[in-house]
Amino acid sequence: MIKNIILDIGGIILDDSKENLRKYLQVSKEETEKLYKIVYGSKGFRQYLLGYINLEECMNLVISENQEYKDYIEKMLLKSNLKDIVPIKSDVLQVIRKLKERYKIYFLSNITKETYEYIEEILNEFDGGIYSFKVHLCKPNPEIYKKLLYTYNLKKEESIFFDDRQRNVDIGNKLGIKSIKFNTEQDILDVLQIR
Repeated sequence: MIKNIILDIGGIILDDSKENLRKYLQVSKEETEKLYKIVYGSKGFRQYLLGYINLEECMNLVISENQEYKDYIEKMLLKSNLKDIVPIKSDVLQVIRKLKERYKIYFLSNITKETYEYIEEILNEFDGGIYSFKVHLCKPNPEIYKKLLYTYNLKKEESIFFDDRQRNVDIGNKLGIKSIKFNTEQDILDVLQIR
C-alpha cells in the first residue's frame, strides 16, 4: 500500500520550461538553448547545485568563462528573477495539497539554496525532503535516494516517486522505489487512482 509520495520540484512544482526563460530574456530559441547550456550546464552551476559554492561564486565563475553573456547570466541566476523564470505551478500545488490529506508528501530535488528559499514556505507545508544543496548530492546519484529513505524511515514498497526526467525515474526503479515519469498532475492522479 502506498503511504508516501516523493516528488521532484523543478518540472513538477516549478515550471522550469525553456520557454519561460526565452520569454524572460527576450531571445530566440537558439539563443535560449545556448545560454541554458552556458549557465545550467557549467561546472560552476553544478558546484552551486551541490552546495559547495554560493550564488555569487557561481555567477563569477560562469561569467569569467562567458564574459560576453554577463547580463544574461546575471538575469538567469539572480534570486529576484526566479518567479519569472521558474513560476510556481499553482494547479499542481493544489493537487499535491489535496493528496496531503491521504499521503505523506516528500521532496527529492536537485535545487539551489536560492530556489529553495523562493519556495520554502510551500515546502514547509509538507512532510520533508532532501535537497541537493543541503546534502551535497544530486540525482541521479543513488545515494540521494537512499538518504531520503533513511532520513524519514520510508519503506520502498510504501513509496512512489515522480520526476520529470527519465534518468531519475530509472534510478528510482532500479533502487526498488516505484518511479513514474511526470508530464502533468493527471499522471499522479491516474497512478494513485484518484478521481
